[in-house]
Amino acid sequence: MVFNNCDSSSYNLAMEEETGKLEILDEEFQNGNCIVKVKGIKPGIVHLYMDYGGFQTCNRLYIHKNMVITDNSFIGKSTGSEVIPISFSIIVLYVLFLLIKRYKQCLNENIYQYKNIAYLGIIIFLSFFLVSNVLSIFNYNGLFETVNRIISLVTFVSYFMLPISFITFVIVTISNINLIIKEGKSLRNLLGLFLGIFICLMTLLPNYVYNFLMQTQSIDIYNLNTIYPYVYNFIETLIYLLVSYLECILIATIIIAIKVVRKKITMDKDYMIILGCQINGDGSLTPLLKGRVDKAIEFRNEQLKATGKDLIFVPSGGKGRDELISEAEAMKRYLLEQGIKEENILVENKSKNTYENIKFSNELIGDKKAKIAFSTTNYHVMRSGLIGTNLELKLEGVGSKTKAYFWINSFIREFIGTLYEEKKKHILFFGLILIIILLMIVITYIGYNV
Repeated sequence: MVFNNCDSSSYNLAMEEETGKLEILDEEFQNGNCIVKVKGIKPGIVHLYMDYGGFQTCNRLYIHKNMVITDNSFIGKSTGSEVIPISFSIIVLYVLFLLIKRYKQCLNENIYQYKNIAYLGIIIFLSFFLVSNVLSIFNYNGLFETVNRIISLVTFVSYFMLPISFITFVIVTISNINLIIKEGKSLRNLLGLFLGIFICLMTLLPNYVYNFLMQTQSIDIYNLNTIYPYVYNFIETLIYLLVSYLECILIATIIIAIKVVRKKITMDKDYMIILGCQINGDGSLTPLLKGRVDKAIEFRNEQLKATGKDLIFVPSGGKGRDELISEAEAMKRYLLEQGIKEENILVENKSKNTYENIKFSNELIGDKKAKIAFSTTNYHVMRSGLIGTNLELKLEGVGSKTKAYFWINSFIREFIGTLYEEKKKHILFFGLILIIILLMIVITYIGYNV
């Protein structure tokens, strides 16, 4: 037992046995602190008082049935109890090791997988827990304090991310307005705005609930002998946990999307699918589509120079109602203008969306052993690769540059896609974390009421 800032020249140590009994073995002073060694005799509660220099402090000691003594709480600090956060840190570290190992395996297998985003998001989330728990080892004050520290970590992560969320909300709002002006109104173009509003509101919601409860006479959230503060703590933690988790998954989405675009694809391709999009009214290519075709030609030239291997272009895209010719035909004409031979062009002109672009083009190629790449706009590379994976195809993609406002909406779409496609993983992990938090809150209730 340690009493801080105690003067050895004038102090008085007293003991009041409430229901338990203990024996004082020794008293010694080190660096201005009084260290009192005690031994449990009978289970129960004992109060230890220290008077020095006109000040008095009291430690409430719990003597357990096995004679282990905890300080100030039924689950407070005891000799050697640092093993608890150390053990917890080792467990979390081991789980992180397994997740990182699995994440790297999945990346090597195929970077275009929703599970990569899910694994990375969970890794980021668990890393916050690990750092907080490791720090608690150096300032350990018992299991009760550790529980509160872990619970408060969720709140900290959420508040730490709030400025980022707010800035993202502002950027996304401006981006979405620009996107709507240029691309028209649609639910898809408003996804980023909805997500930004949701994260900001959910982060601030517990404060509004707290202020409301403060004005409510019938609920006392400060009375730790009632269930109210623990219910509020659980609801607050649940909200912050959800927000923090979603933010970690969003960060993982951005990281994977950037990795996908920066990934250098192998120069051994037999075919290059060019994903179509809107063409001009006169049948010429829009800047967006022209960028995709130019990127495909650029890769072909690099591969030809590096390996001497040519490839076949597969322009893909059907004819829309307001289009003079099919997108694939428009791309073919442009390819011919750039000096590509007609025998090196295979036209797929039936598809209406990215899924059909890839599916119909693969069926047209008809060679399961062929090594296939695709060319699209950089913000669209990740989504296209994910569609290819869902079709059980292993493709690699290259992306042309485009406006920044496309990127943000793309991040949001893939973030939502990850939550949907890997919902079982997210529900399982989130559920386990929630159970742990609930158990910790129960422990805090026990600590105050036993």
